[in-house]
Amino acid sequence: MKIKIALCGLPNSGKSTFIKLVSQVEVLTAPYPFTTLKAQEYAVPIISQELKILHSITQTPQIVPPYLIFVDVPGLIRGAHKGEGLGNEFLSYLRGCDVILEIVRNFKREDVPHPEGSIDPLRDIKIIDEEVRLADEEILKRAKKEKIQPETLLLNKDWFLLVNGEDADYADYTHLPAGKAGTDAENNLSPSESALSPRRSVLFKNIYTLDLLWELELLENKEIQNEFQSKVFEFLNQFRKDLDLIQFFTFTKEITQGWFIKKDSSIIDAAGMIHSDFALKFKIAEVISLENFVKIKYWEKAKKLGLIQNKGREAKVEENEIIFVKI
Repeated sequence: MKIKIALCGLPNSGKSTFIKLVSQVEVLTAPYPFTTLKAQEYAVPIISQELKILHSITQTPQIVPPYLIFVDVPGLIRGAHKGEGLGNEFLSYLRGCDVILEIVRNFKREDVPHPEGSIDPLRDIKIIDEEVRLADEEILKRAKKEKIQPETLLLNKDWFLLVNGEDADYADYTHLPAGKAGTDAENNLSPSESALSPRRSVLFKNIYTLDLLWELELLENKEIQNEFQSKVFEFLNQFRKDLDLIQFFTFTKEITQGWFIKKDSSIIDAAGMIHSDFALKFKIAEVISLENFVKIKYWEKAKKLGLIQNKGREAKVEENEIIFVKI
């Protein structure tokens, strides 16, 4: 399931640090703006506790986790909608992604200057919100003038917020138009306001807090790993759930593999992800919940006990199911 998640934020907010942390690859980070000049894609494996448990039973030579695609986008500054900084490129990268994870900074470091000169996450949220609304307004004006369909509007994307820093008290963010999580109805928006309109602010589906610099230090320092529990994997697993992705599993004698698929997807959709031939030649799928399989540990024994179900092509995939497709 390939969903592109754009990382959006002001320069030096922590986007490249986030990528370095979650992908565990070397990414250029520096204490000046525009370290990232071109958008880069990173496949980030999500190793869940459930996948580890399954592999402890299968003991296959290989374990293949599912992954999310994060896009490290150049930083946004005031005036981006008019092309300031890398504004035009920045906005085009955002439009090319399916989901946007906005990162705002809540940490102080003298060697890492803030482009606005001070640390104020709420102000930064408003800056990004304003640039996004003005950019969409320009798109709508141009489309109306040229009598064409407007390009994808940023306000119509799914937005999430990650606050990067030590202070964990972010309750006030939910009082902002840009930070109020939930549905349009919950946010008291009228039908006209909830339509695609530049007057509408970004509405975050969820808000997370994570100290990226601390998590990176924890990852790189084995001495302190024994004392503190990393929160990054907990965040990633929660984030994929908030993207309405469920996980299912397959295994052979060689590979134990996890997969992400959209909630309410059918068994035939899952079969096509595993192998295109499985969708074309599909007969039936044998499935069992991970919970039941952990109790029995053997496929044939589970079948004899009636714990394995047969599912047809239109049946729904459930969270943490193990699926064996017959062709």
